[in-house]
Parts: sequence; C-alpha cells; structure tokens
Amino acid sequence: MDIEALGAILRKEKDTGSLQELSVEFCEGVREYLESLEAEKKEADERWSEHVEDEIRSARMKVEDIIRRRVGKIVKLASSGMKIPPKGMLEEEERLFEGVKHHVDEGKERLFALMLDEKESESEEVKEEKEPSWHVFKTAEPLPAEDGTEELHIVRILEDLPTFMGTDGRIYKVKREDVIMLPKTNAEILCKRGVAERFKGEKEDGGGEHGIEK
Repeated sequence: MDIEALGAILRKEKDTGSLQELSVEFCEGVREYLESLEAEKKEADERWSEHVEDEIRSARMKVEDIIRRRVGKIVKLASSGMKIPPKGMLEEEERLFEGVKHHVDEGKERLFALMLDEKESESEEVKEEKEPSWHVFKTAEPLPAEDGTEELHIVRILEDLPTFMGTDGRIYKVKREDVIMLPKTNAEILCKRGVAERFKGEKEDGGGEHGIEK
C-alpha cells in the first residue's frame, strides 16, 4: 500500500455508486503503510521529516474519505430493504450493515405501530367490537386455522419485547410474563430466540400447575 494506491481506491469509490470490492488485506496494508511512514519520519532529518509528515496527513485524509464514502453507501443499502450484505464488504462493514438494517427495521415497526395505534384510537368509538392485539388465556390448545390463516399457539413471554407485527397483520405489545396467543410462525421464532416458551396450560389432574415447553 502507498499513497498512489490509496488515491486510486478513493477515485474509484467517488466514481461508482456501488461498493468496490476491497481485499481482505486492505486494513492491514493501510496500517502497515502508515506505521512505516511514522518510522521513516523518526529517522529522517528535519527537511525530509516535513515531507513525510505531509504524506502521512494526505494518506490519513484519503483513508477517512474512503471510509466516509463507503459508510454512506452501506447505510443507504441497509435502509433500502436489502436482506443480505452485498459482495465486496469488509468484515467490519458487514457488521455495520447488519446493525443499521436492524435499527432501520425496528424503527419502521415502531413507526408503523405508532401510526396504527393513532388510527385505532381515532376509530375506537366506531369499532367498539374490535378485539385488542393480544389476550391472556388460561388454556393452551392451539386454535385451528381459519380462512387460510395460521393456527394460533399460546406462549409465555420471558422478557420485555419491542412492539412487533405478527404474520396475521396485527401489532403485538408484550411484556415479561405475559401469556399470549400468537400465530404459529411468530411463536416458533420467539421460542427459538429464547425469549418465549410454549405454554401448556393447567394440568388435567387439577393440581393448578402450569407446564412449559420450549
């Protein structure tokens, strides 16, 4: 790596809307290059030291510009709804993509929930018969599917969860120790994540105990 190579990478990043593919040795190469300049500066006389200092400053500016442009592209891609990181990202950039995507998706769900809640409150008088988004049940037998929808399962929530939309299109607001009815897909996802347990209901022997199945 040298100043010319950094300049070429920066120009390509400026000229293309997509991420250019960087080698896995890119970060290490930049680090070694800057370290070699610092070592050269220490050994140089005053005049040459100033020259090396200028190169160090120029190299750092190019690296910062490369990072800034790539981060901007990554944020745009993660916000677009893309499911998986595109080819060409460094490992740390993939983590950034996943983090931004997670927060964007979570933010969309919260905004949707907020707007839906407002609409529901505005029409509350008109739709008094509208059932709430979640209920507590004493039994745990899955309800059969109707009209092509998923069967419903009973789960016990193990920790507070952010508002989310079920596969049935409903918005669910749940907290730790809630026992709720969810579509099968959502119930299985929460159980696999370890934030919910399948609720088996009261035992038939009348003991009043509850069985839990993960």
